[in-house]
Amino acid sequence: MDAAHELAVLMAVRVHGRADAVAVARTAGVDAGAAAATLAALRAAGAVAPAPSAATVTLTDQGRVRLALLLAGERRDAGRVAEVYETFVVADRELKRAITAWQLAADGRKDAARDAVLTVAATAGGVAAAIAAVAPRFAPYPGRIAVAAGAIATGDARFVASPRVDALHQIWFELHEDLLATLGRSRAA
Repeated sequence: MDAAHELAVLMAVRVHGRADAVAVARTAGVDAGAAAATLAALRAAGAVAPAPSAATVTLTDQGRVRLALLLAGERRDAGRVAEVYETFVVADRELKRAITAWQLAADGRKDAARDAVLTVAATAGGVAAAIAAVAPRFAPYPGRIAVAAGAIATGDARFVASPRVDALHQIWFELHEDLLATLGRSRAA
């Protein structure tokens, strides 16, 4: 199995905590068949194990070690990723603020709150593209953000923060988890 593909799949499981092949495929930027095949190989190798739901898997201790080794060997400009992360932190505050304002907005104010979310989503997409430019494994994130923003713009409010779709909030959370793991940082720090 290709190391870059394995890394993307293991990281997708890592950012979800537990995931099925569809979620892994979306996050890793691969088709569902390839994700399922890789997950089966990783399960046979002991890197992932069934989660409470038989359709989902989670990383094992062996999988966490393998992920760390693959991250250490990944070709990326670590210094530049750390620099772009600082831009991410600023956008993160703005995005969280806009999503919270949208969630709390009264019905008559939802449109203005949605417009604010869309403005910040454009910034978020730019940040994700900057990260992908220095670390290609992050390439699925800008497109996913664009799809969510497009759905929000056409009036589908689920794409702001619903856990039932690939919502802006979920994509951003996954990107944050991916960056933290890549940089060896903790959310608490």
